[in-house]
Amino acid sequence: MKAAVFQKENLLEVGEMPIPSLGKDEVLIQVRYCAICGSDLHRYAFGMVKPGTVMGHEYVGRVVEMGPEVKGFSMGDRVTRWGGRIIPGRDLPKFPPRFSAKERGFLEERSGAYAEYMAVKSENLYQVPEEVADLEVVLLEPLAVVVHAMRISKIRLGDQVVVLGAGPIGLFAVQCAGLTGALGVYVSEMDPARRNMALRLGAQEAFDPSIVDLVKEIVKRTEIGADIAFECAGARSTLQQALELVRMGGRVMVVSLAWEQADCLPVEWVGREVEMKTCYGHLNSDWAIALSLLQEKKVQSAPMISTIVGLKEIQGAFQALLQPGSGIVQTVVQCS
Repeated sequence: MKAAVFQKENLLEVGEMPIPSLGKDEVLIQVRYCAICGSDLHRYAFGMVKPGTVMGHEYVGRVVEMGPEVKGFSMGDRVTRWGGRIIPGRDLPKFPPRFSAKERGFLEERSGAYAEYMAVKSENLYQVPEEVADLEVVLLEPLAVVVHAMRISKIRLGDQVVVLGAGPIGLFAVQCAGLTGALGVYVSEMDPARRNMALRLGAQEAFDPSIVDLVKEIVKRTEIGADIAFECAGARSTLQQALELVRMGGRVMVVSLAWEQADCLPVEWVGREVEMKTCYGHLNSDWAIALSLLQEKKVQSAPMISTIVGLKEIQGAFQALLQPGSGIVQTVVQCS
């Protein structure tokens, strides 16, 4: 089979690999689409993954083979990634106590979805409902991240919300904040194509922080500052901006993964006793909520897809996404 293999920092090469063999509880999927995730992009750019690794974890495909202990699936089923079995009261992340998101690329994992085929444990798959198209469900994982962020953020009906960064995570945050009853949702994003997409998906206003003073603009519109900010950009300046623009006792949810030093000057905001909470990944139950939002058409994902490329074009696609102002919101790789 063909697969995109990580060779070194900033280099993926497409080559031939054996089709994965299956464990007793595993399913072989013919991958249709895999979305390029920001975490894969950072691991590619910073070399934080082992050479020889096949990345890719936002996928949709069809079942072509099953291990002898697999139940609940049939040949040809359309499936996507799933968090795992939901156990009420014990739905907790499965990370070690001193887990570092930066080093996740070095954990032992099966080959990923930038390939024609991949093997997955059956408990980490879910059959895609007929109402949800491939190019909608391929972004289920980032939507589950945002569902998790919203549910732990304590967002309330009538809140004034700011979303910093209008990539896929930020654009889902715009939509989900609207669903919670936010009175206003404002976006900060330098790329004009992403600002326009944010407005299309429900933002009241979208600002270019390289042109305007974002903090002043938010205070002007809210009088006292935003109730809550979702930091979804991970840029050098955005954490400080988020902490400055919220009101007295306001909250900042850090959803992004900043891979480089971020600016932080506490004297500007510590006197307002703001709260900051981080969010990483998702609970198993968040996947079910995310899929329901897509199935019931309460959230849109397909409009975010700017580009669809083949496996042989994946190196160029990664490079394009690293260029500031590219106008690309989301790139999806067609794997078969």
